[in-house]
Amino acid sequence: MTDTSDMDWLASTVDVEEAVSLTAHLVAHPSYSGDESAVQRAIAGWFTSHDIPVEIQPVDGDRANVLARVDRGPGPTLLLTGHADTVPAVEGWSSDPWTARREGDRLYGLGACDMKAGLAAAMLATRDLARRSDWRGTVLFASVVDEEAYSLGARALIAAGLRADACVVTESAWRPCLGAVGKVLVRVDVEGKAAHASWPDDGVNAAVEAARFVAGLDALPVGRHPRMVASRCVLSVRAGEDRYAMTVPEHARVVVSRMIVPGEVGEGIVAELRDHAASLRSPAHFSFTLDPPYYPPWETSPDHPFVTEFARAYRAETGDAPTWAYTGFGDANLFAGELNIPTVHFGPHGANFHRPDEWVDLTTIGATVRVLLRLARELLAPVPGSG
Repeated sequence: MTDTSDMDWLASTVDVEEAVSLTAHLVAHPSYSGDESAVQRAIAGWFTSHDIPVEIQPVDGDRANVLARVDRGPGPTLLLTGHADTVPAVEGWSSDPWTARREGDRLYGLGACDMKAGLAAAMLATRDLARRSDWRGTVLFASVVDEEAYSLGARALIAAGLRADACVVTESAWRPCLGAVGKVLVRVDVEGKAAHASWPDDGVNAAVEAARFVAGLDALPVGRHPRMVASRCVLSVRAGEDRYAMTVPEHARVVVSRMIVPGEVGEGIVAELRDHAASLRSPAHFSFTLDPPYYPPWETSPDHPFVTEFARAYRAETGDAPTWAYTGFGDANLFAGELNIPTVHFGPHGANFHRPDEWVDLTTIGATVRVLLRLARELLAPVPGSG
């Protein structure tokens, strides 16, 4: 358990102003998905300035993950991770999205809560653990690219042989999350038969058959789960030629996004849609393809020992036991859903994700660092009598 000396250490270690300054520094580096190099260099440079070696892990072209590893010998490995990319700035910002603006306990800026404050918290926790020797195991920090698109960074980390005993994804979620729906993207290609549009009965109209397919989707059931909600959304329907032509459309395409809950898999969703198409008795031909990105659903048991340790650290910081939440898909789906790493999604509180005037609560950045430090001290096999 964390003792009085640990409390003194936490109070002296976590500098709120440093946490705010580091978050603002990361916000100042634009990092749309596909163009994260500047902020990744800033993160690597920050670790180097604190004498912590970094590994630059290639992902795609000049895009790379930044890894910082602190090894204290045999023991568990704790992964602290987050994404460096942001969505594009939308219209309506009341100030420059890349110049962090402080008002009271809020810091405004693109990526402030999604998720550069979380990255800053994980960076500071890693740095502070590197300054101490009274624990055993490994802390692995990973700033990954492309979470807002295809999660190429997380997938590259996994492909390189990632191993960890526990993971905290420090994205904004002051109410900690223990699971999330997954995501399946299905491309449905409809092949009809071209004919002159003056005599449509001579052909098979792919646009009409695609419309029939879409119209019946709402009648199909979705998976049920006591803590997560499955859903379905048609993302696009396209048919015919871009230029005017009196021709019955012979090709159409429907793209369907399907949120899946534990127990559902991509192949099952394809089978569901194929059965639906067959029920139409359509003269057109339907083919189905699973397109990337695919995210399996995930859930960590609240009774898992890692979650118990996290809950203890969270309560020591906040005074309250966590009330667990379940969130949308992201990189945690890959670490937990593919590798089965016990995972908690937890980070500073904020709002206006993907909207103008995104903000993060400054007080929760330092609080996140303290939760991570408390968790690490319990999880990483402290050496008796060390200090």
